Amino acid sequence: FLMTVTAAVWGYNFIAIRVALEVFSAEQLAFARALAMFLVLLPWWKPWKRVSWRFLAACLSIGAIAFYLLFAAVGMTDNLTTVAIGTQMMPPVSAVVALLFFHEAISGRKWMGIMLATTGAIYLAASGATTLSAATLGVTLLSVSFYSVGSVIAARSSSVGVWRMLAWISAIAIIPTGIIAASTGPLLPDPSLLEVKHWLAAFFALMISALLGQGVLFSLYRIYPISSVAPFTLLIPVFTALFAVLIYGESLHARLLLGGAVVLAGVWIQQASSSGDSKQGGFPAG
Repeated sequence: FLMTVTAAVWGYNFIAIRVALEVFSAEQLAFARALAMFLVLLPWWKPWKRVSWRFLAACLSIGAIAFYLLFAAVGMTDNLTTVAIGTQMMPPVSAVVALLFFHEAISGRKWMGIMLATTGAIYLAASGATTLSAATLGVTLLSVSFYSVGSVIAARSSSVGVWRMLAWISAIAIIPTGIIAASTGPLLPDPSLLEVKHWLAAFFALMISALLGQGVLFSLYRIYPISSVAPFTLLIPVFTALFAVLIYGESLHARLLLGGAVVLAGVWIQQASSSGDSKQGGFPAG
């Protein structure tokens, strides 16, 4: 039940991000996310005498690069379902990362899921997609790749508490996201431009989705088998599509449904295979 609620929160988060991007740039939203999370999680942030450079790189990859690219992808398209489905490539990309960097054995069933999901992603990009939608899918997959590397490394830091880990992820992201935002304009948008809907959307995307989503996911990953928790993340594009249709009146084209079904089927096979393989999970949208 908890993961179903979390999947619904992440699914709606794409709607909130779209609304926030009416006044925020992707750079400003990434900086605001890092700053807001750090201020809230400040009581859990404690410096270490010695910090692994790999852990620092993982925090940078997750907190700064991955989410900036995700926000940019949402801002590039009018079809939120495409981005939501693209983020579900997290499990197969994580499997490739585990194989290349950690030499972990991956079963044939997982490889079958990887190939099936990849086929679906290629179909989404090539079957009647415009240049913009194909570029959006590419940026989303790049975001997923950075998150995959970071999450695999961070997941191995089992001695670090969940909230302390989130505090470090946000703390390390503040400076790079601030530099990127400052290089493109003001660090934050003019408050006079924000309507009530923008404040609510920003609060949801920056706080509720980030803290609730990642907090629940990381906590459950430490209690239950990954293979029992991760499949629930496949509900994210379902909720996103539902919210997009209800709020924005988006149409669900047949090619999008078919491509998404192939991607999700592949990811489901990959997640449902042997629990002895590398631990992977879905991409938290925020």
